[in-house]
Amino acid sequence: IQYAEDKQLGSLNGSNVYARYRPETLYFECLLDMTNALDDDREKKPVHDVVNDLEQRLYCYNSEGHRPSFVKVQYGDILFLGQLKTLETEYTLFDLDGIPLRAELKVTLTGYCSQKEENKRFPKRSPDVSRMVTLKEGQTLAALCNEVYGDPLLVGEVARFNNLNGYRNVPSGTKILLPMLKK
Repeated sequence: IQYAEDKQLGSLNGSNVYARYRPETLYFECLLDMTNALDDDREKKPVHDVVNDLEQRLYCYNSEGHRPSFVKVQYGDILFLGQLKTLETEYTLFDLDGIPLRAELKVTLTGYCSQKEENKRFPKRSPDVSRMVTLKEGQTLAALCNEVYGDPLLVGEVARFNNLNGYRNVPSGTKILLPMLKK
């Protein structure tokens, strides 16, 4: 979580104000070993070609999105969507001709969350913003006020604001404008 320090002149202590969540980070190391322990020459590909292929996929500029491509990593139950932050390659074993046979990779990915996914995961429900909602089947106006404002006793004020005759028998499907509350 990232906070913005609110330091006012003359105050002894500033207050931290929530700014945003930082994106998730996925870090992993992998070893590419092309020493050909299985002695299958048909599948033998130089390790630097494998590293170059990986770099092309991760670094390559996507002209449609005007940014590097997104990467999806799935390992067991872990599913991560992001973009490359860093890729470090260290060649650790060479053949007699100096051609790399083994490479150690250190990969850091920065998470990506679309606006739609962010709204689904972190719904912004705030009493300082007015909004229109539809009363659901079995939902009471008092329960809605409790859900949005944290106070079911505001039901009378919301009913008056919406020109309702009462608040006890509001039918489902009714559009309710929830007003902004003054702090």
